[in-house]
Amino acid sequence: MISLTIVGLILVIVFGSLRIGARAWEKGEKDVEMRQRERIVLDLVKRQIASIFVRVVKEKDDQPFFLKGDGESMEFISRIPMVPGNRAGLVYVKYVVRTKDGDKKRLMFSEKNTYIIEKVMEDQAEEDFFELIPGAQNIEFEYLRGPSEDEEESVWQETWDPDSDKGAPLAVKIIVQESKDTAPIHVIAPIKSDAT
Repeated sequence: MISLTIVGLILVIVFGSLRIGARAWEKGEKDVEMRQRERIVLDLVKRQIASIFVRVVKEKDDQPFFLKGDGESMEFISRIPMVPGNRAGLVYVKYVVRTKDGDKKRLMFSEKNTYIIEKVMEDQAEEDFFELIPGAQNIEFEYLRGPSEDEEESVWQETWDPDSDKGAPLAVKIIVQESKDTAPIHVIAPIKSDAT
């Protein structure tokens, strides 16, 4: 009787530890999958930002169009499309950070062929956007301004306005922080520019 009780306890302990191990494995797999998806998305975004078309693109009203952005949005013309239907040519790209469920932020993305759009679209419909990063504590953009006459070093700034900033930035930094407990991920996309 005592030996059956001991065997029963051992079986309960073994199967309990197997169940705990299986749960930990599933949670780890989920975390790995989420991190891998995030890494792929950030690599694609970096690639598209690095391929910014930096020469002057004129709209219908003959106003030149360069990269324009702030901490929560960015729009530019790119050589590399990310949407499967856009196979070749220049595309107008817009990245927007939107708030979801109170405090979570998500990275949204829209892309249109430049020969289709009549002008740079200020107000795009919600269905034109694809969700790239579903929920993070913080997502923001920064822009690297090259050295100027007043400053000897390059400086990161929160906005890039083609009316006040000359040409294109030297690089764009994307900062993604999943939660308060995790360190932020910094992705820097250098921009090769001859348009100043």
